[in-house]
Amino acid sequence: MDPVAKNFIRMSVIYFAIAATMGAFFMFSNIYRNQLFHAHTHLMLLGWMSMMIYGVGYHILPRFNGNPVAFPKLAIIHFWVANVALIGFVSTWGISRYGGSKIPEQAFAVLNAIGIFMFVTNILVSIRKPKED
Repeated sequence: MDPVAKNFIRMSVIYFAIAATMGAFFMFSNIYRNQLFHAHTHLMLLGWMSMMIYGVGYHILPRFNGNPVAFPKLAIIHFWVANVALIGFVSTWGISRYGGSKIPEQAFAVLNAIGIFMFVTNILVSIRKPKED
């Protein structure tokens, strides 16, 4: 398996474990409407689900069409962009509710969107028509 795909899958299950622990914590507390709740949600959706989709997507989708990943270096950059965006967004969400600026969370949200476009571009080019032998 490609190292980038493995790294996405590794991070996916790590985020899954963290988010599941947070979810269990919520079952035993009255904390539901604060930064931890949103961190839990985003760790599940962007961490667990998206990272797993990226990892499996990079591994399987190009191979379905007999092609390698079109831009392997872009996949590596995407890995770092996706993780920095998620950790940044989760850690800055809600600062504006306490008198801070909304700019950090907006910047990380945009960074996440950039990462998504990196994945989309790489996959669409990777699943192009297979090369003729």
